[in-house]
Amino acid sequence: MQLNNLQASPIVAWAREARRPTQWWLAYVYGIVVCIIIAGAIVSGIASSIGFNLGTSLGGQVVEGFTFLGTFLALAAWVRFKEGRPVSSLGFRGTGVLQRFAVGLGIGAGLLTLTVLILLALGQYTVVPPSPGSTVGWAALVPTLLLAIIWTVQSSTEETIMRGYFIQVGALQLPGWVAFVVPALVFSGLHLTQVGFSEPIAALNIVLFALFAGLIMLRQGSLWMACGAHTGWNWFQGNVFGLPVSGNPPPDTVVFSVAPSPSAQHWLSGGTFGPEGSLVVMVLWGVSLVLAYRYFRAGPASTSAGSQAAVETDTASRPVA
Repeated sequence: MQLNNLQASPIVAWAREARRPTQWWLAYVYGIVVCIIIAGAIVSGIASSIGFNLGTSLGGQVVEGFTFLGTFLALAAWVRFKEGRPVSSLGFRGTGVLQRFAVGLGIGAGLLTLTVLILLALGQYTVVPPSPGSTVGWAALVPTLLLAIIWTVQSSTEETIMRGYFIQVGALQLPGWVAFVVPALVFSGLHLTQVGFSEPIAALNIVLFALFAGLIMLRQGSLWMACGAHTGWNWFQGNVFGLPVSGNPPPDTVVFSVAPSPSAQHWLSGGTFGPEGSLVVMVLWGVSLVLAYRYFRAGPASTSAGSQAAVETDTASRPVA
């Protein structure tokens, strides 16, 4: 498989099931403005109006899960009723679903744990006392396990939009490498809006993860493993080690309470942004990206010229809006 032609991947081919395909630029407008901003704001507003806490508490994390569920449902409705294709065509097909997700979960959790161990060894992280009102240790174990469901919803929603939908639609209308790289840049930009784009290391790190997840998705032909990796990373980052997730404050329910040490260097520890702002993560994700690219290149060869012409003819014969 090659980045200049992503249509050899089944997940891209599934987008051709659309009876009313969407222009790539409109897909971005709908995905970001309607699904992420508007749908998310509506759910958050409803939760706030009826008295649900939107902070870092256990209840706040549950509300966040419903916020992302609203985002997912908005995209699902567009794909089903506007494009006229099954929601499963976004990348939720294939065999060995639980196994693929579990492998991804292990990859994400393992990389985050390795990051924390390295930063502890370098003296950049230290174990700290729990904050007042938080649930830590054995008491947090069961809630943390249940919160894996919330992280699955959150992470899978981001993967569905950024990797599944954007790459799918773009790969049928743009050069392959453009369809692959642009969603990674958008993904990074959205994560940095709340910190004013003041974290250059984090910006690059998030791009590296997005490219890593995209390669896994394309090689696997589904989103299952990418969703698992994203879930494992965020879940362990937030509720297992009590660290900020992409600049968001640490949750109140954590198994271990870890934070940058007083002498920590921002560029190495990630500071208040979390480990995603660390140079250590840049190295780990950089190596992971190289391995993912080798895995991607070992996949099936790109479609032949004849098959590609058939694809273009089939796509061109459908109205695009």
